[in-house]
Amino acid sequence: MSGPETGWLEFSGLLREQIHIERQSSERDSAGSAIEQNDPVGAFRAAAEPLGTGDEAHAGSRSAMPRWRFILRQTNAVRPGDILIWAGREMVVRSVSSDHRFIPRTFLQAEEKRV
Repeated sequence: MSGPETGWLEFSGLLREQIHIERQSSERDSAGSAIEQNDPVGAFRAAAEPLGTGDEAHAGSRSAMPRWRFILRQTNAVRPGDILIWAGREMVVRSVSSDHRFIPRTFLQAEEKRV
C-alpha cells in the first residue's frame, strides 16, 4: 500500500491515548453567577508527548507545572482555555494550532492544573 492511505494508517497508529475535552459551562445561577460546571466537548484519540515544565523563567521553580503536547486528527472543536482530561490528569489547553498539509492534524499544548 502506498500514497495517502499509508500516511493515514501510520498517523492513526500513533493515536494511542484517549483524551476528553470539556468547556466551562456558560450557564448562570439565579443570581447571575457562573456555575462551577463543565460541558463535554468530545472524546478524541491522540498522541501525547511531554514538553517539560512551563515558562523558562519559572521552569526551575517548584511551582512550574508539567506541559504536554497532544496531536489529534483535524478538529475545530477545541479552543484555548478548554479542560483536557487524560489518564486521571486535568489540564488547561493553552494553545491550539493546525497543520493542513498531507495529513490534517491539530496540535494542542496543555498545562497540568494545580490541585
